[in-house]
Amino acid sequence: MTLEYITMRILESKSTKNKGKVKIFKLKEDNFATIEIECPNCNKKENRKEKWVEPFVSGEKMKRAFFVKCNFCDFIAKIIKLKKQAKKEMKKK
Repeated sequence: MTLEYITMRILESKSTKNKGKVKIFKLKEDNFATIEIECPNCNKKENRKEKWVEPFVSGEKMKRAFFVKCNFCDFIAKIIKLKKQAKKEMKKK
């Protein structure tokens, strides 16, 4: 078992100002990712597996973000590269 991708992010809902979190990990030999989301909008927890779509792949159709949707309230979390996220947060300050 070799880990190919892993991330853990804090999510914030603009409407409720609550915080949640998301964990995503994928093993190299699997073609799906395991997603654990605690929604900041509805405060429900969910674990699921989804077909893996390579985020942040360079090339013609480069994805700049990875999206995770809550199945209870349709909240969408936008996961961007940590480097870009840090730059955005520094500009806010």
